[in-house]
Amino acid sequence: MNVEIKKFIPIADFLSKVIGENTEILIHDFTSYQESIVHIINGHISNRRVGDSITDLVLEFLKNESKGDTQYVCNYNSKTSNDKVLYSSTFFIRDENNDVVGALCLNSDYSEVEKSFSVISSFLPNFNKQIVSSQKAVVKENLNSDSQQMTLNKIDAVVNEFGISPDRMTIDEKTKIISELQEYGVFMLRGSVQETAKKLCLSEPSVYRYIKKIKNETSLA
Repeated sequence: MNVEIKKFIPIADFLSKVIGENTEILIHDFTSYQESIVHIINGHISNRRVGDSITDLVLEFLKNESKGDTQYVCNYNSKTSNDKVLYSSTFFIRDENNDVVGALCLNSDYSEVEKSFSVISSFLPNFNKQIVSSQKAVVKENLNSDSQQMTLNKIDAVVNEFGISPDRMTIDEKTKIISELQEYGVFMLRGSVQETAKKLCLSEPSVYRYIKKIKNETSLA
């Protein structure tokens, strides 16, 4: 485990005692994206455990924003594998070179609070409900335990945006999909090229060739 990551384990334990059982607290070590969770408390909230993978939001941050000055992202909605909406915040752990090496994440389940609030509101018809409903939440992060499933979900989401089955897509359309997946950081995960090739009806060498072309075009921009 990265030495910088170890420093946050007692902090995570401390927060769990303060915040309570309705908040999942976990630490990622980015030495391995596929098995990044190295410490987790109240894992029953998202049904994850030590050895599970990085999330799509964090992966996209590492690909596009990790070289900047962003220290944390707060108060956004995430979703578990069984579609429960949580309220989340992520603190990015950096080393002495300012490289992002891990993350401390908090995911709170307020579903019981919402139910209680709904009951109370029923007795107060003129009361204006201010709490954000999880049913209307905009989800920014998916808390999957399996990196392969996260890869498949992201590929499907991007492909579905085009509204055309892959076997009818042009090369330009397939290249745009690969470019989007590159932006999301999908190709940082093991097995993502193979899954993309299957989905887009391409050979693996073709996908690698398009990725290389996209990288070259980006570096020249």
